[in-house]
Amino acid sequence: MSLIATPLATADLARKPRRDGRARSVGRIDVHEDAVAANAAWEKLEETCPGSIYQTRRFLLPWLAAFAGPLGITPMLVVAHDAQGAPVAFLPFGVREQGPFRVAEFLGGKDSNANMGLFSPGFDFSRDDLVSLLRAAAAKARLSPDIFRLANQPERWEDGPNPLDIFPHQASASFLHGARLTVDAAAFVKAHLSKDAAKKLRKKRQKLESMGAVAHVVARDETTARRILDAFFEQKLARFREKNIESVFETAEARAFMDSAALAGLEDGAPALELQALTLDDRIIATYGGGVHRGRLHLMVNSFDGDIEIARCSPGDLLLQSIIEAGCAAGLTSFDLGIGEARYKDSWCDESVAMFDSIMPVSAKGRIYAHFESLRLNAKRWVKQSDWAWPLLLRLLRRS
Repeated sequence: MSLIATPLATADLARKPRRDGRARSVGRIDVHEDAVAANAAWEKLEETCPGSIYQTRRFLLPWLAAFAGPLGITPMLVVAHDAQGAPVAFLPFGVREQGPFRVAEFLGGKDSNANMGLFSPGFDFSRDDLVSLLRAAAAKARLSPDIFRLANQPERWEDGPNPLDIFPHQASASFLHGARLTVDAAAFVKAHLSKDAAKKLRKKRQKLESMGAVAHVVARDETTARRILDAFFEQKLARFREKNIESVFETAEARAFMDSAALAGLEDGAPALELQALTLDDRIIATYGGGVHRGRLHLMVNSFDGDIEIARCSPGDLLLQSIIEAGCAAGLTSFDLGIGEARYKDSWCDESVAMFDSIMPVSAKGRIYAHFESLRLNAKRWVKQSDWAWPLLLRLLRRS
């Protein structure tokens, strides 16, 4: 299927009749730059619509506060209402300039692993409705975009289709890896780890326990959260420097975002980034951070101690197993480990959520951008899914 959609229609789409002959049910469309103005609709749809942690206010508001200014992003928060004025869709976009082009994208940037809109369940959105919605949003935005670049969208979510997959699109470069949890943690572990793998992890834990007291710690207060964050940044940056790879975590914006996401909502037990650690006596030897939304645990970041003796015991794998077992006990229904391929994901994840990218020009200028961006995305996908090109690129980056 072609990645590039034809330019969105320019007619007065708010009143355009549906192709099936029924009157259009989508009414007013609002576009806000101020999150406060969108808050009431956002809150209602966040609670009732299929979505991920990456569409929630507790994730995106700290992200906007940290990155909007440095990245030159202007919020474009789109709310669609039905004929009676009730909100039925929310699209968390941001507009930024790339050379002569204005590009609308989902907020969250590289920190988001699942981009989508919040669409009221059961509401009948036709293709014409969605074309109208995007076109009207572009026209009403103070910074009207030339193009919508909507990357890393799941084809399905919570057993339902993504309404935006009706537009021309192509597969994203990577999948989102996850699994469905069961109430019986032992049964889940047995189903996902071979006897040999489970035995190796038990021996590694025993080896760690011979060095000191091993514990799984969850940040429930600011002091613990900051301590785990400090360990995460120290371990992560050391790992990237060892591999000679530039790290996104070296910026002040990254630290500000993670601080805010981990601390806001902590007192209520629902931060966007819940921090967990594996400790050896008083030493943090592995960390994980993630958030829960609608019964799904989204694990976003992790790190481990690079000390050779400790690293040989796979503290990250041990912590992940403990987190999964705790999720089962807490009644969570599923979890994911984000986009991208890694050995540890293969061990625990038996679901690969297919992702797609759409490019939808709004203006003639946007068509120019779409052409070159489609070539770039195709090349990226080819490299990341190649058996030899991606490993070769990683080796070259480490040597540079």
